Amino acid sequence: LPKSSYYSILLTFESTEVRERVLRLLSQRPTYSRSSPSSQLQLPLPCHTDRSFVESALELWQAGQLDNFEYLLVLNSAAGRSFHDLSRYPIFPWVLSNYGEQGDDDEDCDDDSIALDLNDASCFRDLTKPIGALNEERFEDFRKRYEGMVQQQKLQSQQQQQQQHQSSQRNNLHDTPFMYGTHYSSPGYVLYYLLRVMPEHMLCLQSGKFDVPDRLFHSIHDSYKSILRNPGDVKELIPEFFDPDCFDFLINSMGLQLGNLQTGERVNDVILPPWASSAKDFLRQNREALESDHCTKHLPKWIDLIFGVTSRGTRAKEARNLFHPTSYLGPADMDGM
Repeated sequence: LPKSSYYSILLTFESTEVRERVLRLLSQRPTYSRSSPSSQLQLPLPCHTDRSFVESALELWQAGQLDNFEYLLVLNSAAGRSFHDLSRYPIFPWVLSNYGEQGDDDEDCDDDSIALDLNDASCFRDLTKPIGALNEERFEDFRKRYEGMVQQQKLQSQQQQQQQHQSSQRNNLHDTPFMYGTHYSSPGYVLYYLLRVMPEHMLCLQSGKFDVPDRLFHSIHDSYKSILRNPGDVKELIPEFFDPDCFDFLINSMGLQLGNLQTGERVNDVILPPWASSAKDFLRQNREALESDHCTKHLPKWIDLIFGVTSRGTRAKEARNLFHPTSYLGPADMDGM
């Protein structure tokens, strides 16, 4: 069936108990077959957050019956991420390291030609590291800040013990050491990428005007350079970067007046890597990179950083993947604040 035949809705519930009750009621509701309207089918209702569903998807992925793109969508859904929620939008990795121009010093990939060679391992981003640790020189600044916060926390520990329990919890939250003060995903980052297809959302976020032109999404190369060098930029990608049918987010088809860069260059269509002949071709090749053997081999490490054992706690610290403590708050934590 074409994509237009599918639709979905986002439902949020006050508690897990209410959610489970609704799911039970939905699963008891009979489904009618289009070929035989008089017959009733009792179809199972899959819950993406159930462990059994994720394990089934894992088995299909390991058997090669589910590609990397679809498997990442399953994991995002299991983690509660949805295309309907900008604050919990699906997250995908930067896969390549070759997006740039001749002479750039932030690329390891050999650029003897404009063709993208997916057999060259140096053309891929290191998926074993979080964005903040891809550039060792920049990470050194993150590390120094973290160690400084650890020392400060030790100095304040006696004072915290003398405070009331509730106040102590609040101080612990604010004083907990972290490496990255920003996150790999947020509504602002999603709209940064989707500005050309969702300008009204950006205008709402920016009080009725677009951001400064130099901070807009205008070049794949410059965006990648920013996540390597900018101390406040550790954002990953979104699924649209791997779907050739979604090329419109790279094209200014609405003719939006986005202003000029400090260089005088007008912000219009997103500037693509030299190896891409068009927006659709860029997404097609990016998808091929995601589905490549090299990426498939190393993707589990990135999955661990975002969804798995190195996403929080001591293992996150060891993996240099520790974010601001508010990044880990759940509904119960928010209610208690």
